[in-house]
Amino acid sequence: MNFKKLPIYAMTCTLLWGAISCESPLKDFNLVISSEVIKHSATLQVRDTGNEPVNNVTIKLLSGDTEDIYNLSGYKDFKLNGDMVTFGVDPKRTPTAANPITFRIEISGAGYLTQVVPVTIADVSTGIQPVQLVKPTEVPDGVEVIVENIQLGANGTLAAATTIVLDKEGEGTKGNIDISLPAGLQFRDASGNAIVGGVLTANVSSIDASDPAALALFPGGKLTSDAVVGPNGETQSGTFNPAATTVIKMSVGGTSVRQFSAPIAISMGINPDFVDATTGQPVMAGTQLSIYSYDESDPNAVWKYEKNATVTGSAATGYSLNFDIDHLTTFVAGNFVASCDPVSTIDFTADWMAQGFTYPLVVQAVQHGNVIASSTFSISESNKTAALAYLPANAGVQIVVRNNDGDIVAQAPLAACGSATTINLPDPNPVIEPKVTLQLYVRCPGQTNVLTVLPTFELQYRIAGTGTFEYLGQVTNGFLQTTLLKSDGTRYDFRAVYNDRVKVVNNKTVNEDNTGTVGIGANDIIGEKAGATNLAILTEECKN
Repeated sequence: MNFKKLPIYAMTCTLLWGAISCESPLKDFNLVISSEVIKHSATLQVRDTGNEPVNNVTIKLLSGDTEDIYNLSGYKDFKLNGDMVTFGVDPKRTPTAANPITFRIEISGAGYLTQVVPVTIADVSTGIQPVQLVKPTEVPDGVEVIVENIQLGANGTLAAATTIVLDKEGEGTKGNIDISLPAGLQFRDASGNAIVGGVLTANVSSIDASDPAALALFPGGKLTSDAVVGPNGETQSGTFNPAATTVIKMSVGGTSVRQFSAPIAISMGINPDFVDATTGQPVMAGTQLSIYSYDESDPNAVWKYEKNATVTGSAATGYSLNFDIDHLTTFVAGNFVASCDPVSTIDFTADWMAQGFTYPLVVQAVQHGNVIASSTFSISESNKTAALAYLPANAGVQIVVRNNDGDIVAQAPLAACGSATTINLPDPNPVIEPKVTLQLYVRCPGQTNVLTVLPTFELQYRIAGTGTFEYLGQVTNGFLQTTLLKSDGTRYDFRAVYNDRVKVVNNKTVNEDNTGTVGIGANDIIGEKAGATNLAILTEECKN
């Protein structure tokens, strides 16, 4: 596919958020007016652990069904626009919820750990999916880290048996990690070659997957996975239900250790609140859990089943499990539950919702207290369906819906395989409040009629001069109606994201009705900062 300019009414309009009653809030946004050539897409929002945008990020397609994936301008060039990146599907293909397009991307940035993220595109919206980048020096909430340096003997072998202990104080055995290294152990690289050096550096992390912040260090950044190799060699998508998770990294003289000459013993403390997804019962001595591994050094890595291990201990002393392993990686102990559908759909009902009203919501899937999937959606009268990928096929999953403030507004159990989950959304404003309406029109010079082919883009906002931009919703065909903005003189900063264009305007007020027409007629707007250029572009494009 070779996209050039988007063919229908491609024009650049400069729009600025109005501060007085006769101005439109859509002045000063640089947008292409087009017919939305790409119909199906997925959007990621990339921020750091402080919820701030990340600069100088590199994004590339890594693996999977990438042949027909482009940016929204039709090129295989993916960059963050503000804090978002969108992947579109060639319009000759139509993905569905039953047969979505799946692929992996790699997100890297100077000073940050590289993140490999699975992406799913269907014919229903998967929302704006959050991705967090972490600096190697940062320790997110829910993560404990210990670093030890151990002297080695002749030829880089371990002179005496050694145990590395990560002990989380005050939580019993939960999150504790003990690694027992036998005397004479030889450390090897990924090719199996012996590493010779004088000091072994061990970096051990314990991840509490029940803390959403800790998932920034979990492979893929979430508990769902597009590819997990099971006990019989089968590959399935699905969800992890972790009882314990650890990342173990070792190096000798700067060379990463990947293998050992003999097995090492690992003991992992179990979360006492863990519920076995296969039985629905709390953890107890004798429970059989599975160990899975993930090699973060391999950009094409998938989770792989290693073995089963038996839980020991008691409620009084704490629970743990032990296993032997001959290689290093990330390990998770618990359950893996395969998904029955690649994409699970959620249908919202809202009789109160008027045409054009936009309601930004965070939709989460929660299993046994763990947030296993989360995306932000712009729900409207014409778009009341959301989708989450790779949800588990068994009971115990709750769909939780939150507003911009993080408050739960609705929830319901995940429907059975093959069925959509239906959730009724209560009116967020039972007391009638003024709605702010934004509407953009375009009028070609010398014509009286306005164009109806108008832009659809994502819009963010914040109180002027404050911190992080929040999601206001999707401006659809130039229109958005919301109760999140106040027409009482409150000043806002706005950020619009459309294709490869980002526009920020600051310190603007809005009115209840913010209708405006881009053009040169009476009361039309042509932009304050580059009016002559805008007029030339508008005139040229209107000839087409």
